Amino acid sequence: MEFKEWSDSISDGNPLKVIYFWTEWCEECEAQARELSLVENWPGFSYVSVNADERPDLAVRYSPQIYPSLSIVTENSVVGGTYGFVSQEQVRETLLLALNLLLGGGKLVVPKSTKREGVDSTPTSPKVLVERIKRNCLSFFDIYYGGFEKEPKYYLPNVLRFLMRIKGDPYPIEVVRYTLDAVIYNLWDDGFYSHSRTYDWKERSRTKLTDQNAEMILTLLDAYGTTNDSYYLDYAVETGRWLMGTRVGEFYPVAMVDGRARGPPLMTVNSLVGEALLQLHSFTGDPKFLNESLRLASLLKRRLSHDLRNEGPLFLLDLAYLLRFLSALNQGRELVNLALSQYFGGDAFYDVTLEHAKVNGIGRFKLITDNSILGQGLVRLGMRELANGVVDYFSRRYWNFAYFNQADLGLLVEMLHGDA
Repeated sequence: MEFKEWSDSISDGNPLKVIYFWTEWCEECEAQARELSLVENWPGFSYVSVNADERPDLAVRYSPQIYPSLSIVTENSVVGGTYGFVSQEQVRETLLLALNLLLGGGKLVVPKSTKREGVDSTPTSPKVLVERIKRNCLSFFDIYYGGFEKEPKYYLPNVLRFLMRIKGDPYPIEVVRYTLDAVIYNLWDDGFYSHSRTYDWKERSRTKLTDQNAEMILTLLDAYGTTNDSYYLDYAVETGRWLMGTRVGEFYPVAMVDGRARGPPLMTVNSLVGEALLQLHSFTGDPKFLNESLRLASLLKRRLSHDLRNEGPLFLLDLAYLLRFLSALNQGRELVNLALSQYFGGDAFYDVTLEHAKVNGIGRFKLITDNSILGQGLVRLGMRELANGVVDYFSRRYWNFAYFNQADLGLLVEMLHGDA
């Protein structure tokens, strides 16, 4: 395969585009790239290589957000693909199936409508919304080993933080403690590995994701505040010390793989690091955490770009995490004005600007995670009306998103309504 840039593929006339999504920290991506180099260029196909960290706008639209992955898309939809490592023979078979479909050799199956599809005419009440999201999250909990799902096994810090906010039900706290204890015992080594390949936590990945470790610091601090167990505080502090040691130049990379930095410095990642270190200072009083957090805040406000190495696009998710970080310092109101002028859609916020969507030939979406994180920052700044608008919008649509995305909305609802 000979790859081109996404921008070059938009108007090249080929009816099918094969998009190879990869990251620098993906453990199978190098092997997948070698396999793809052995596959011939087929007429009628464009081949695009996308670093998913650099282009989350394309990844969220066209990939399963598991890497490596191949997505085959037409002008209107994704028609097929693969994820995880696949052989060159499997790639050819997938291309053949897509070509056959395009030429009329098959048909797209449209699922039957269900009651949950579409939009409810009235929003779900805060109390019911929290209860439903809680139930959705707990349905994926592994009651035998802790964590969520089976293989791979995840620990999902944002889900744990949401569950800790729920009052009046002791079970979510037990889920949190059981999961944290299992993860600390099995996946912690200065920082946390991203997941386990097996249900019993015994085969951990080689990758430590920076943003995930920052979120785990926030989760451990919440756990300490909830349980008063200093065990969680100790691991939060040690993870913070490890995290500060991963900095490359001015910023933090996406991941550490086998002790080596991987991936570009991203606004989302570095905003989360800044927020986590700020919270560590509030619990410990250690000035080194505060100083590093303030240094990041000063830099990030002047680098409004997704990829901090250049003046590229700024996505709503970048703006959301930066606002949530700065709001903890009672800063960031100018970012709200930017969000309203460039991303606001009358009720919730679009994930990209209109200009970016036009240039890249993509639509604009209102995504639950982007909006929920932004809403959490708005609440901290006292802009509750805007945050309530986000909740109202997604309370009619939350079931269209995965449970771990719903958890961010659940946390926002809890911030707004307390014991809702």
